[in-house]
Amino acid sequence: MVLGYGNSFAQWNTDTAVNTLVADSASGDMKALGTSDGQTYVVFWKVVSAPTNYELRMQLLNADGTQALGSDGVLVSNALPMSTFTVIWNIFVDADDNLYIGATGTGGGEPAYAFKLDTDGNRLWGANGINVGSGYAVTILPLSSGEAIVSWYPGAQGLMQKYDASGNAVWGSSQAVVNGGDDTVPANLFELSGGDYVLVFHVLLGGINSNLYAQRYDSNGVSQWTNPTQISNQATAFNRTYSVAQDGNIAYFGYFGSTGVRFDSFLQRINDDGSLPWGINGSDFDTNQTNYEMGTNIAFDPSSQNIWAACTYTNTSQSMKGTYVQNFDKTTGARGLSETAKEVFAIGSEDVQVGELQLKNDSPLFLFKRGADNGASPITLHVTYLDDMGDFVWPEVDRPIATFSANKSRIQYTKRVNNQSVAVFIEDKGPGQRIYAQNFLDEALGVDDHDFPIQISFVNPIPKELEIDSSIPVQRVSVYSILGQLILSETNEGSISVKINTESWQAGSYVMKVESAEGQVKIYKLLKM
Repeated sequence: MVLGYGNSFAQWNTDTAVNTLVADSASGDMKALGTSDGQTYVVFWKVVSAPTNYELRMQLLNADGTQALGSDGVLVSNALPMSTFTVIWNIFVDADDNLYIGATGTGGGEPAYAFKLDTDGNRLWGANGINVGSGYAVTILPLSSGEAIVSWYPGAQGLMQKYDASGNAVWGSSQAVVNGGDDTVPANLFELSGGDYVLVFHVLLGGINSNLYAQRYDSNGVSQWTNPTQISNQATAFNRTYSVAQDGNIAYFGYFGSTGVRFDSFLQRINDDGSLPWGINGSDFDTNQTNYEMGTNIAFDPSSQNIWAACTYTNTSQSMKGTYVQNFDKTTGARGLSETAKEVFAIGSEDVQVGELQLKNDSPLFLFKRGADNGASPITLHVTYLDDMGDFVWPEVDRPIATFSANKSRIQYTKRVNNQSVAVFIEDKGPGQRIYAQNFLDEALGVDDHDFPIQISFVNPIPKELEIDSSIPVQRVSVYSILGQLILSETNEGSISVKINTESWQAGSYVMKVESAEGQVKIYKLLKM
């Protein structure tokens, strides 16, 4: 039987050196988040001429990679007074897939703004958003009621205000984030059942250095614990983003901090009564004090007892990098991959996990960058998949996502929806700094189960026609690009011999999934010359 060829995902580029262009504009700063139906919000600062310097724009990529909002997205605002740089800003998505942006102007006065948009690019909080005051670190918690808490740092005690779905202030005045007379900067917000919420915030120590605290508030912004709970005495930084997860009313906070000159990574559990069952700082990623632990990301499957974490490891001079993973018991904080964590990529490999940590079948699936990453040297992006012990699932270890020889910055990796995740990044392929995206489908790219009694033979690298001979009848043959994009999927008539015309295939790597009538599966990597 001869099987044909067809491309099912024409909008995503299959060439990992080309990828998919997100917008025509030049940009040096960008963030991305996925929606519940697999679309991708990309918010970016477009470089424009002085005196405006930057305008804030938003693009939406459909699940098939098409630009939903034109070649340059839609304007969010060109009214923020901007210098030639940006500062801390944040984006969030609510349960209805509306987008929230918290941003600060840098051209004087530091006006702090909050914006809300839908997937059509409509501005739901007015044409110019909401000017909440002046300050930095605008952080937003979309609430299940359709309202939202906005918190920001005005240069002293942090402030909070609740806004309704249309952007009207709910409270008569903004509420202060109080820890004595300290300067307080919002970090993360968690909604609790019953309308309360928890704010994790920084108490400034000097410069960017801080300690982390938490306080619970009711729906009117009134504090509920007698005093805020200090969750860490490690030195953290208020301008750094930390990784969080939530299980009901319990919040988990993944972070790294410093004591003296060394850095250590932790997972902290915060109960809704303010208690810390794992103590100050939480559970240490690695009890070994040899290497530095930095850049922690966590992920959690609500049906699981475990919380996964990936961490960038460096030597003490921070001249070499690698990646380790750890698995924590969500109740006890016990480390599941030994007291010294699991090495994935050795220090010196320069393979570092980036973007959000994702899970597939409660095991880590993540994006990593390979290369010196010194701002000038080229790096490439890859995806790898680990089993429940932190070992590589794929025989080839990883699969390439972005292979153009250039530096890549602002790297994002969206959550998995329908087995697809999306990498978004900025690089210069020739015309200047542009934003690119690449999808990755993991549906059929699993373990080759060698216990199944299918014996398959074929020539590899494959010629103009791939001939497959099987020891038992073949029910279906599916071929995927290395990115997981479906190339063909055809039902066989139970023959032990299959022929596939490959003349139109591009040179490169492919993954073939062969299924028997009994549901037995074999997965092979193909190479087309």
